[in-house]
Parts: sequence; structure tokens; C-alpha cells
Amino acid sequence: MGWLKAKRLCSFTGMPYAGNPAWVILGAEGLTDEMMAKLAGELNPISDAAFVMPEDSDVADIRIRFFSSGGEILTSGHATVAVYFALEGEGIIQFKEPECEVRQKSKGGIQYIELRVEQGRVRRVTMKLPLPRYIEIDYNPQLLARMLGLTPAEISASGLRPEAVSTGMYDLVVPAPSLNHLVDLKPDFELMSRFCTRVGITGIQVFALETNENSTASVRHFAPAIGIDEDPVSGAACGALACYLIKNGIIKPEDFNRLIIEQGYALGRPGKVYVHIRMYRGGISEVKVGGQAVTTFVGSILIPD
Repeated sequence: MGWLKAKRLCSFTGMPYAGNPAWVILGAEGLTDEMMAKLAGELNPISDAAFVMPEDSDVADIRIRFFSSGGEILTSGHATVAVYFALEGEGIIQFKEPECEVRQKSKGGIQYIELRVEQGRVRRVTMKLPLPRYIEIDYNPQLLARMLGLTPAEISASGLRPEAVSTGMYDLVVPAPSLNHLVDLKPDFELMSRFCTRVGITGIQVFALETNENSTASVRHFAPAIGIDEDPVSGAACGALACYLIKNGIIKPEDFNRLIIEQGYALGRPGKVYVHIRMYRGGISEVKVGGQAVTTFVGSILIPD
């Protein structure tokens, strides 16, 4: 038996016990896939854990394997943010001020991670997302309203049509008429899970342009079809929402657009995702999301023989 260093962080926030929690395990190169999946389920049953190990190739600087209790996943936005805050003081990555780029290898390929550094400490982690894709979803307005605890009139009040958008996973983006409506949603997770599975999407996100703080929009993200009734803060979901807002003219597009999407307030875990979108010839040419993280636990975890 042996011990590995483990850290628990809250991502997309600067406050302890807010945002989206993630575990980071250092020195994980000797672990089997089965053990990483077991540890992920033990440490964070409803979310992801990141396992940090060296990378010997010339194409990447570090290797991160992301696991849920169900096995390895391609990548994880909030766990990626957590990793680089967890690596402070560990001597694994050299943090160059004021900004540096790290090539991260995961099951999903090579990700280019941008770090903002001040006085040797990471201040923000930013990652590039896939360009947005849109698909038509056949949905019944009454059924959609029942899934969310809204009325069809409340969903259509803004004049915006729900639309499925992906910057890494497809979500049906649905407008709510006010922040109160967003907070008071009464989702039917069983009905929602069946719907998402039938139409082939990950989840449903509902947004309001009225916000708790000085943000662009407030959102809630539901993904019961993959075992997450409500995600506290999701980088990919916020990236997709930002693309929806620009595509539908809610945000006037400029060459460079900076949006702040808030999430998690209804769960008592408030967080913010900073979304940067570049435009070229009228279309979206780049999507990046970023945020902060705060460490809430540092210790060791037992690895059995």
C-alpha cells in the first residue's frame, strides 16, 4: 500500500465551497484504469477527478487523465481549471509570468491551456473549446414546459426559440423570462432524462438575462441522462450559451467578445465562467472559457496494493 497526494478544489470561483468541486491526484502514473475509476467514484461520485502524470512525448507538457465513476472521459473543463491551481508549488510545471501556455494531453487529445500568472501564482486558467455546432431538435412545447416547471407562454415570452448548441456537448438552450423564473424552476428529471436520451443530447440549460451580479446571463444546467441532475458550473455549457446569445443577436457581435456567465446560485454554489469569443467574417472563429479555483483540502489518499 502507498499514499498519493490529493487536493480538492472548487472551480470557477474564488470562494471556498462554491462553484464546481473537483479532486486532483498527483503522481498518478502507476495507477490502473480500474483504480482511477474507483477513486473518482469514491472522492466525487457525481463529478470528475483529474489524475496528473508526466508526459514523455514532444507533443505535450503534461498528461491529465479525467475519470468519473463510470470510467475515463475525454476531458473536463472544471477539473482542468482545478489542475493548474493544484499544481502551484509542486514543481511539475514552470509558471512563467505574466502568461504562459501548457500543452495538456488527455483522452480527448491535446488541449492548449493558457495560464495567467502573477508573483508565481496562477490567477486564471483558460482553455479553448470546439467551435459551436447547432442541430434541430424535435420537441413538444408543452412537454418541454412540463420538464422545467414553466408554461409554454413563459418559454416563448422572449421571442427566442430553444435551440440545441454544442461547444463540446449538445444542450438544448431554453430562455426563461426572468431570474425569478430561473430560480423557481421545478425540473422533472425522469422526464428530462428520457427526452434527452431520445433526441441524443446531453442536457438542457435554461438562462435568464437578468442576473445576480454584473454578468451577461445567469444559467442552470441539467443533465440527468448522464447522471448529473444539475451541474453547479459547466464551462462547456456556458460556452454554448455564449454562442447562442451571439447567434441570436442578444449580444451584438464584435471582433472580440467577452462574456461573463454566472451559474450555481440556485444550488448555493455560485460561480462565474469567463467566455471569450472571436469573430471572423461574421462567424465565430474561436471560443475560450476560463475561471479561477480555490483549494479547500490538501492531503493524501491510500492506494491499496
